[in-house]
Amino acid sequence: MTITTSFTTMSTFASIKSLSVKRVAQADAKKAQADAKKAAKQAQADAKQSQSVKHDNYSQEVLQKRYKMYLDKYMETAKLIETGLPIRHENPPEDITENITKFIINKHDNDPSCKWAKSMGLKGDLYSDKYKDAPPEVKAFTSNGPSQFGPKKKFGVLYFLDMREWLQDIIVLWRVNLTNDSPEWKKIKMNKTQTHEDQCDEGRRPHISWDKIYPQIAEHCVKVYEGTFENIFTN
Repeated sequence: MTITTSFTTMSTFASIKSLSVKRVAQADAKKAQADAKKAAKQAQADAKQSQSVKHDNYSQEVLQKRYKMYLDKYMETAKLIETGLPIRHENPPEDITENITKFIINKHDNDPSCKWAKSMGLKGDLYSDKYKDAPPEVKAFTSNGPSQFGPKKKFGVLYFLDMREWLQDIIVLWRVNLTNDSPEWKKIKMNKTQTHEDQCDEGRRPHISWDKIYPQIAEHCVKVYEGTFENIFTN
């Protein structure tokens, strides 16, 4: 009787163990199936995104033509202003300033992946493989006036294109190695009482000039380029 009970117990344990192994195998198979389905779904999403991204066809030749067109128009306006007419100069169009920045980054900042976002059907100023979570932001200026920043704008790096001496054929590009979430950026003093973060929290668009930004974060700023327009395209 004792021997029979022992065999019965062993048989029961074996059945339980077999069932447990079977359940583990089923769970593993189900997980593998779910992982495969997830991977396939991600592959489809990546393929769809890849198809929606266009080629950046804003070439060097396009930029050179647009730049000359704008310069000629600017000089014609300057002649009218000299007659005493109250006509204001226009700031360079964003396609010119953003693509000047793009080509400087390509040639002088070791980032050939940088593209003009709008030409590729993407949001923002520029696209770069280095900053996939948040794109590069471009701020161009031709005077000592302030640049403005969206309170919810996200960027992975910030470029300031100084065109104050562009008529003397001097262009300068600065890279600020900070993101919109960097404490150093948030703490920039906008005035005596408020920081950049304070004004963003209020839903305002902070306004501040490069000359007031630079002294506060100089250790995070790198001069990428200083030179002529044509030399932008040389390595």
